[in-house]
Amino acid sequence: MARIVVADDDPDILNIVSLSLEAMGHEVTRATNGREAVTLVQQTMPDLVVMDLMMPELNGYEATAELKANEATASIPVLALTAKAMRGDEEKGRQAGVDAYVTKPFRISQVIEVVEQLL
Repeated sequence: MARIVVADDDPDILNIVSLSLEAMGHEVTRATNGREAVTLVQQTMPDLVVMDLMMPELNGYEATAELKANEATASIPVLALTAKAMRGDEEKGRQAGVDAYVTKPFRISQVIEVVEQLL
């Protein structure tokens, strides 16, 4: 199965998403902030990144833009998980390089469906 980095500063969301993906057979690496996410992606070269957009140290927009600007990680798809659901938020995410967008609160089945599409 796939290698996936899941980045979220909310431990409950980090756990539910990670455990659900692991139950599907994916290998999951967890990050609790954007800086850690960028470092883990560069180290592990995953097949997918699931990224919260509002995190400390480096937010998900900045972390995604950094990954997309790096030739080595630019092609790795990024799924944004976020409570930012106002008009313009999705466009801001797309401009940063987000490939897909799921808003919180979400059903885990939504996340799994989009993960499968991106992989």
